Amino acid sequence: MASRRLRAFKRWMKSQGIQCSDTLDFIDCPQQGISVGALSDLHEGDVVAKIPKTACLTIKTSGAREMIESAGLDGHLGLSVALMYEKSLAQDSPWAGYLQLLSPQECLPLVWTLGEVDSLLSGTELHKAIKEDKTLMYEDWKENILPLVYSAPQSLNPSSFSVKEYFAARSLIASRSFQIDEYHGFGMVPLADLFNHKTGAEDVHFTSVSPNQEYEDDVDSENGDNNELSKISGHDKRDSTCENSYIHSDSESDYSSVTGEDPMMLQMIMVREVKSGDEVFNTYGSLGNAALLHRYGFTEAHNPFDIVNIDLELVLKWGCSLFSSRYCRARLSLWRRINISGSIIHVISWILAFALQTRLVQTLA
Repeated sequence: MASRRLRAFKRWMKSQGIQCSDTLDFIDCPQQGISVGALSDLHEGDVVAKIPKTACLTIKTSGAREMIESAGLDGHLGLSVALMYEKSLAQDSPWAGYLQLLSPQECLPLVWTLGEVDSLLSGTELHKAIKEDKTLMYEDWKENILPLVYSAPQSLNPSSFSVKEYFAARSLIASRSFQIDEYHGFGMVPLADLFNHKTGAEDVHFTSVSPNQEYEDDVDSENGDNNELSKISGHDKRDSTCENSYIHSDSESDYSSVTGEDPMMLQMIMVREVKSGDEVFNTYGSLGNAALLHRYGFTEAHNPFDIVNIDLELVLKWGCSLFSSRYCRARLSLWRRINISGSIIHVISWILAFALQTRLVQTLA
């Protein structure tokens, strides 16, 4: 039996024109959150959901649009204001039925305390990166959000736009938002964000399809498609990269008349067979566990794309203990010429070189 919040969400989806296949089963687990399963066999090419873009929470659809655009905010920063604004409205928000399904924040290192960051990430490649994230995002809040609260034409509750709420919003956006299209930019896509990640095992594909566009053209494109919805991080793309991410037209139909895109609908399409009773997975990309933790707040056991990055200084120190200083300088110069930074590939290079040199000495002896 569906939980109370899932029943409320399903009623909200229906009111917003979101079409969801009866073959999808939503499972609400208190410890693990919501997952999506198959109630019957699903086949490649099945359209399991259609989501109107108007049901997505974006800068363009939010009631705070005028305030956000007047302040010149866009990208993740603007979307954060939109999300905080709609959350501040509680049941009066058009997205109340969706927002009640979300956690107050996702458990990304971004929202950990500095003590937790130091104790849990010390000695890892994320330690410095997370501290830099927290500093930059605090500056974003201080320079852009705080002045907006007190200068906005409508009355805003400062507690709904506090630094804590901003970091919480950024954690939700980092782990849940999608790039929708040129007009909307980034946005929260209800239903699409409920599918769990599995590396290299995408079952369902999210796409914006125009009336004359073939599904195969979108999925089979080796390099992806401009209409494909891509999971984004809030950390690896700063807000400066999102400038002018939407077209300043009077309406979405004006934009779509130029691009030929379907202005209304997103689709969720099966890209592989899923048996009845199995979970239906999305994939956020071929990412190692450090990237998954950084961007989405979790890691994956037996991740085939996991890597270990090792500081270049440590590699050089180890290499110079085995090889001559001249050889070390030559190798370092080569790495810099081909613009490679210190990582596991360098360790392998040193090990192979050492093994070959040792074997040569043994052969000569």
